[in-house]
Amino acid sequence: MDQIKISDITLKQTGKDFTLSFKEKIEIPKLLDKLDVTVIELEGITQPKIDALRIKSVASIVKNSIVAVPVALNKESVDATWNSLKEAAKPRLQVFASTSPVQMEYLFHKKPDAMLNTIDEIIRACREKCADVEFIADDATRSDAAFLYKAVQTAIAAGATTVTVCDATGAILPDEIGTFLDDLYTSVAELKTVTLGVSFVNDLAMADACAIAAIRHGAGEIKA
Repeated sequence: MDQIKISDITLKQTGKDFTLSFKEKIEIPKLLDKLDVTVIELEGITQPKIDALRIKSVASIVKNSIVAVPVALNKESVDATWNSLKEAAKPRLQVFASTSPVQMEYLFHKKPDAMLNTIDEIIRACREKCADVEFIADDATRSDAAFLYKAVQTAIAAGATTVTVCDATGAILPDEIGTFLDDLYTSVAELKTVTLGVSFVNDLAMADACAIAAIRHGAGEIKA
């Protein structure tokens, strides 16, 4: 049986009802590393001095797990994030971009062709610095299928080693995710050369069932 990678996103789950102190953001990765979690995901840089110190601190203490940090869709963010992460034993840069029409226009203010060009440019910039790059296609399950396939092909051609597709609304069911991934594998032959990751929200209390279905249909990494 193939190994299923677990990517822990605890440190990204902050909000008005759940916040972590700086100390907790350092101590939690220590515990996760002892558990041999495959990937520990950190928040990106929004407050340069504080966030750079946080990422550097985690990078210096985690010895077994991959430490993954997202970049914004510009080269300045790639440089700043890498400078904070580069001392990690196993660093990973994440390129997060929406592939659904609504989110592309209203969150990223980009048309489809511009988004493809940006995905290509930023992933190539990340690969120049880091051998492990993840492309995260947000709202993938509501995307135009043809565009999603182009985005995934673009990401792999640019050097992405993991491609993660996200159900951002929690509306997909286990049988639907199976069909979705089967179609993705059929349409993007290059996907078999990288790790396919999946991410689900739990609004319908179906995230676990969807994750199991995704594994049965070829997913190799689960965000949890």
